[in-house]
This record gives sequence, structure tokens and C-alpha cells, in this order.
Amino acid sequence: MIIKLDSNRSDNVINIDMLRRNERKLSAGLIAPAAEVVRRELAEEHDAEPIKSMDDIIRISQYFIRNGRYRDNMLFIVGINSALRVGDLRTLRFCDIIDNNFMFKENFPIFEQKTRNTRKRKTNRYITINKAVQEAVTLYLENTPNVRLSDYMFRSQSNHGGSLNEPLTIRSIDRILKGVAKELCIPGRISTHTFRKTFGYHQMAMSNNSTEKLLLLQKIFNHSSSLQTLTYIGITDEDIANAYKQLNLGSTTHNYLVDSNIIEFDNVVG
Repeated sequence: MIIKLDSNRSDNVINIDMLRRNERKLSAGLIAPAAEVVRRELAEEHDAEPIKSMDDIIRISQYFIRNGRYRDNMLFIVGINSALRVGDLRTLRFCDIIDNNFMFKENFPIFEQKTRNTRKRKTNRYITINKAVQEAVTLYLENTPNVRLSDYMFRSQSNHGGSLNEPLTIRSIDRILKGVAKELCIPGRISTHTFRKTFGYHQMAMSNNSTEKLLLLQKIFNHSSSLQTLTYIGITDEDIANAYKQLNLGSTTHNYLVDSNIIEFDNVVG
């Protein structure tokens, strides 16, 4: 059965001409307001998202530095460059990355909390210290007197224990990240897991999404399969939305082949 829509009618039927003029916004009068409250049960969103934009990463770092928050800058930079879970990240001490001769180590081992609780074979993970981490740590030390090698890197500065050598809580780290994301209007769901997701996302971007890098990340993240790793860092809500937006099957003007200039559809419809 074919249903013909008459665009000349004045009542609240869909106006095809108006839809064609604007892809998203409907003009007033095309559809009536809801007659009742409509609610749909939805699951709570939990998944953290990576910070995809390098500009946003630099904005966050510069914001911390500009406001004299050198510890928080160090936390952010070490977090996104190490891919450690926050439970392991928060317990790092300066002696983990700086030796007794006050030289940065090439790398350091860490026995991850999750690994020790879930894996039969106990192994250490080795974290390489790159220049971004060295710069952030050096900046912190230049602006913070009387720091010892045995001090926690991300030391709590709360009024309850400002003089104690205690690390930030996970809750405090989450609050720091959410706070700067809100202040700078960083898009996406930001949480402590954003550290690892950002590391993974930019590793894949740096390699142009190579299979070899995916397998490398699987090992770094200690995942059981590459599919788990891809889901973890490679497939986001934005990617899923783009999969819908770019398909456009049946359209002669906007389908994915036309948009990529692979084939012309000028003469398909006569």
C-alpha cells in the first residue's frame, strides 16, 4: 500500500518540503506537542570515554599549570601516559620513577592490584617513563619544596592530613577530573577510567588503527582478547552514531558511496 502525503494540507501532517529544507529542525505547526508525559526506562550510563582531542588534553594541562595546580597536572599527565588503573596510579611514589642518584628511570615494574587478584600467574607490568611524564614531574618538583623520594607522587593536601604522606583517594581524583572537564567544557563522560581510555585511543590513532597496535594494547591492558580491547578503547558512542549517520542506504544523494566519491548516482532515478 502506498501512502501519499499532501504537503498542501494545513493540518498537522508531516510537511515534506519543510523537512527537505532543514535536516533536523522542524518548523512550528508540523507536529503537535505531547498530550501526556512519556517516560522510557534507560540504563544508567557508566562507561568512561577517552579525551579524543589533543587540543583538549593540552588545555587541561595548561589549565592546571596556569592555576598553580602542579600536582594535578602531574596526576593527569602520568595517568594518560601510563594507562595504570587509578588504584595503582594513586599509590605511585617518586622512588618508583626516580632512582637514588636523582635520575629518571627508563621504566619501573608494578604488580597491579587487579592482576594479583584475578590471575593465577603473577607477573609485573613495566611502565616506560616518557618525556611528557618527566616534564610534568620536574615542573611539580620545581614548584614544591622538601619533596622526598619516599613521598607519594599524588599526595593528599586535605585539611585533615596536609602534613601526612598519604595519597589522594580515588574519589578525590574523580572529583578533580570531573571538575576540570566541567570548567573547560570537555565533552564526554569523564571519570578516573578516562586515563586508560585516553591512552588506548591515542595509541590507536598514532598507529592509524593498525592491527599490531591493537594486539600490543591487548597485552598492555592485560585483556583476554583483542575484541575486548577494541570494545574498550575503539568503539565509542560517537563511533556508533557515525555508523548510523554515514550509511544512508536508499538515498541517492547522501549514501556512504556518494559521500566518499566512489560512485555517482546522477542517473539512477529517471
